[in-house]
Amino acid sequence: MINKRRSGHAALGASVALGFAIGAPLSQAESTRVIEEVLVTARKQSETLQDVPFSIAAMTEGKLQQSGATDIESMAANVAGISIQNLGPGQSQVAIRGISAGQIVRDQPGVKEQVGVYMDESVISMSLFTPDLDFYDVNRVEVLRGPQGTLFGSGSLSGTVRYITNQPDVTAMSGSLQVGGETVDEGSEGGSVKGHWNIPLSETAALRAVAYFQQYAGFIDAHQPNGTVKDDVNDGSREGLRLALSFQPSDALTVTPRVTYQSIEMNGFNREDDYNILGNPYTTSRTPLTIGDYEQFTQLEEKFEDDFLLVDLTVNYDLNDNVSLTSVSSYTDRDVLVVRDASALNASILGGSYGESAAVYELDAPLNDATVAEVITQELRLSGSQDALQWVAGIFYSDVERHYGQSLTVAGYDASTRTAAPGSTTPRDPNNPGAEHSLGRNAVDELYYSDIPYQLEQVAVFGELSYDLSEKTMLVVGARFFDYEENRVLSFDGIYADSVLDKKAKVSSDGVSPRVMLRYDVSDDVMLNAQVSQGFRLG
Repeated sequence: MINKRRSGHAALGASVALGFAIGAPLSQAESTRVIEEVLVTARKQSETLQDVPFSIAAMTEGKLQQSGATDIESMAANVAGISIQNLGPGQSQVAIRGISAGQIVRDQPGVKEQVGVYMDESVISMSLFTPDLDFYDVNRVEVLRGPQGTLFGSGSLSGTVRYITNQPDVTAMSGSLQVGGETVDEGSEGGSVKGHWNIPLSETAALRAVAYFQQYAGFIDAHQPNGTVKDDVNDGSREGLRLALSFQPSDALTVTPRVTYQSIEMNGFNREDDYNILGNPYTTSRTPLTIGDYEQFTQLEEKFEDDFLLVDLTVNYDLNDNVSLTSVSSYTDRDVLVVRDASALNASILGGSYGESAAVYELDAPLNDATVAEVITQELRLSGSQDALQWVAGIFYSDVERHYGQSLTVAGYDASTRTAAPGSTTPRDPNNPGAEHSLGRNAVDELYYSDIPYQLEQVAVFGELSYDLSEKTMLVVGARFFDYEENRVLSFDGIYADSVLDKKAKVSSDGVSPRVMLRYDVSDDVMLNAQVSQGFRLG
């Protein structure tokens, strides 16, 4: 089977967007300053883009709007060195400098990411399932080419991507609304409604809310066994909400709690099946069928569901004019369900390998992949500057509980068609439902079952200092010590697996990731930098 994927809509049809905003406009001087001087936090301290001593790209809110970038995939087309392996909304794998996790299959849950993705200060990356968050009301996106293991830890081996959102503003009320529509050639229609509202609550507090809804247009048609065709099966929707409250009881203290929620529901996948055992021009057991461009053959409806919740709290306290203390606490809850049509694969094995009757080809075989993850992180750091010296140091802790499970339930198989295929003899515990998604624990017709809970704990201590050796030369030295332990429990059952129940596995590691950089300003417009750094990926 040959899979072809068509990503994005820009080349497929046309779109239009209308919007308005209220608030105080920038003066000409302010607009010029924003263009000339972009502030970034690539080294966990605010500095201008020109002062960062390594390779970095920053897409500001204006640039994102001008390029039409609404998410990480559309943004990547305008930034050198970053690319996206697209498997549909919510299923993107990020690569920087050509380096990624290397896996694009969902049944490799142990593979860890090599590009770290952050929402402001909170890490949100997860191997294949990098959250496909909408960029509306995002101040900028920073792409830090790696390794970035010193300050951003595991998973930032090839680089780090940071979404920096607009913060609540106590000085003025503002709002915006954007309405857009699109149509896809030989496909369906889509559109979006997005808006934000900033409300000063007092002289020391403000609330900022962002909400959006997007309807994705479908363009893949699915042939069915009865000869009918379902049009545009890969349509879907994305909706989300961000609420941030900023409270500044004193000039030195700022407290910002935030909630971010997003839900994606897709009704199919961007895939062409040129040769499907159940429908192709060379079949000997069925009516020959030729699959055209942007068409596939399925027996059942496929889907993708992704519910993402991030709750974080950022506290900044200026101890004095030169030293600041920052605490970042975050909780992430992720629930992903993928339903794929495995009827062709199942039929080829049961019919071709096991010699079952032709009746197996008529049975629906949905393969359910369920991922449930809960992540707790805590970072505490100090940063400061004194004359020619800048420094940052901190500690980081994370606790990840990730549950992954698969189920292939072929209803009616055992009752009506089984003749030669082996069966499962492993007794099931009815009190152990497996993954938190309801995968259907039917020991008779469940031909494959897996349940793999993970628990990963990590502690790290990091620090980095920059020293101006002269007006033109800067030296940066940093290191990160990390210690992590991962525990897994493996359970497999069914005719497609050797029965293994509750087999425990464990892996642990510790080490140090160093970084040394030297920067030299040839002129106001030209900077040379050299970097020797190391990153790491867990597992």
